[in-house]
Amino acid sequence: MRSLLIIAVILLPIILAPLTGGEIIPDSEDKVIHSGEAITFHFTIINRANETVFFVIHSPEEKGWIFNVTPTTGLIEPESTKDVKVRLISPEVYVEIEKDFSVEVFIYNSTGMVSKYIYHLHISLIPPSTFFFFFNLPFPKSWGYWGPFISVVLTWLIISLLLYFIFPFIKRFTKWTKTKVDDILVEILKKPVAIWIIIYGLLNASLTLPITTQVSFLLVKIYDIIVIVIVTWIIYRVFRDLIISYAFHISRRRGRRDLEKVLLPVIEKIGIVTIVVIGGIMLLQEAGVNIAVLVASLGVAGIIIGLAAQDTLGNFFAGLHILLDKAFEIGDLILLEGEESVYEVKHVGLRSTKLYDIFSHTMIYIPNSMLANHKIVNLDRPDTQIKIKIDISVSYDSDIEKVKRVLMEIAESSEDVLKDESHKPVVVFREFGDSSLNFTLYLWVKDVKKQWKVASRIREEIMRRFREEGIEIPYPQLDVHMK
Repeated sequence: MRSLLIIAVILLPIILAPLTGGEIIPDSEDKVIHSGEAITFHFTIINRANETVFFVIHSPEEKGWIFNVTPTTGLIEPESTKDVKVRLISPEVYVEIEKDFSVEVFIYNSTGMVSKYIYHLHISLIPPSTFFFFFNLPFPKSWGYWGPFISVVLTWLIISLLLYFIFPFIKRFTKWTKTKVDDILVEILKKPVAIWIIIYGLLNASLTLPITTQVSFLLVKIYDIIVIVIVTWIIYRVFRDLIISYAFHISRRRGRRDLEKVLLPVIEKIGIVTIVVIGGIMLLQEAGVNIAVLVASLGVAGIIIGLAAQDTLGNFFAGLHILLDKAFEIGDLILLEGEESVYEVKHVGLRSTKLYDIFSHTMIYIPNSMLANHKIVNLDRPDTQIKIKIDISVSYDSDIEKVKRVLMEIAESSEDVLKDESHKPVVVFREFGDSSLNFTLYLWVKDVKKQWKVASRIREEIMRRFREEGIEIPYPQLDVHMK
């Protein structure tokens, strides 16, 4: 046992001893770099031994700093070298800092680790020159950092005052233009931009003070959060006061009451919620919250809600389809496939459509998904005129020409019947019936809503004139001859 200890004591210094004839060149370096800058260093591993060695390089780990070392492992032949490249990316800082880093190089031979070398890096990190000021006042040197601080504060104070006086002139200029878009934009941007500039000026001024890195990062983080809030507010105001306002204006001008009362309010609410949610997600991300987990949770919740509200969502999208497709508008008369009732459209909602049955004087609420699958006949399209027909039967003893003349006179005497060249009434001798001669009177009614009253008055007038003219309207009859 004692002999093993003696051997271990003899071999341990040999194993751990530096590799004679091995080195790295250079073994240290000093650099001055700017905040956020990337820089590359080089050093060489030299193997002066008479055998091949294996090396492993461990790069330092520091929050905010990124090290890329190539290669990190490899073999070096006897009396050979290996060039190593170290690429360093510095973080964004706003105060000057000094940093020391060590790149460790481990070299192994066939018996194990032979030696360890350290490549020393000393970094002087300089913050960016973001301190904007118009002038350097001759402050006493004893004031130190307070001189630049006052210069930056005065500069941004002057900029804020200039904006305060410039905005009224811009507003006056926009009043000369024909459009109101620029007036709205100026009104929207006036206060947020002023606040943004003041906060940026305060941030610039505070970063001239000898604050710690943690405090500077905190100030920048607070500034980023305020900027997100300001930008979200500007987008919200532009969406609400410009986009939605002009959409309402256009819908009123075009007489699209359905868009104004139904679709646009929904788009406005969805847009506002979307803007607020995106702004909130950006705030949470800036605050360091893991957004991926939140988005995944929202996605799962969305799937559950979608499955639970399939019918409601189906009616919602069917309502959007009806409004965008413009198959009918509020006040139109429509016919539904398979039904004889005539409906007047009273309201188009996002869940159901309200129809008024003009014959039974009842209000019907039809889910949009059902209505979207119906064949719809719009009686108000392409215009409010409608062509109707009235069937008339006369006896076989009647004079055909006389019948046609009387029917034409009746049609042309009605005030609600169109009589121009392309809409003249037409009488057609349609067929020989079993006990009558069958005619059809085709005529155009000016207003589709009056078609039933006009048809009724025409039939009453036909009955009266036929009696005056001695034209018989026969009853259905069957003659039987007996042999």
